[in-house]
Amino acid sequence: RMAEMDARMKQLLNDIEGRQSAEVRLVTATTLMALLDPASASYDGEAGVDAFLGAGGPSILRYRLDSMDGDWMAEAHNGTTDLIDKLARLPGLQKTFDKVSEIKEDHVMTARIELHAMAHSHGPSHGDCESHGHSHDHAHEHGSAEEGSAG
Repeated sequence: RMAEMDARMKQLLNDIEGRQSAEVRLVTATTLMALLDPASASYDGEAGVDAFLGAGGPSILRYRLDSMDGDWMAEAHNGTTDLIDKLARLPGLQKTFDKVSEIKEDHVMTARIELHAMAHSHGPSHGDCESHGHSHDHAHEHGSAEEGSAG
């Protein structure tokens, strides 16, 4: 029964993360809401919440709320976005969401720092094998402006 729940939840989250029309996404979000909302008749209790968390639900919903891919205008109009936002605020999930947001911030910071470090390290350049064909000589032509400035 648990494994069945996990599989179902993974499928729903896969769907909502992937490409869906606004109508289909609304159905998926509604189904998730029914499983995760304590007020709903088909609430699956801790099992549902655990399956949701286990399948990476918070970050998937967060991605869905943050990203502008898919027909997000239509999704905003037909209530999908509101529904996903409500899902994010369900009492059992809210705490996890706050945690996910923090984790995400940390990841973003780390990624920025790493990118920064990469940009400023003048190590051996990658992709040397691909570089023949377009030579980099033309970069040196711009040095001539400095000639007159020796004073």
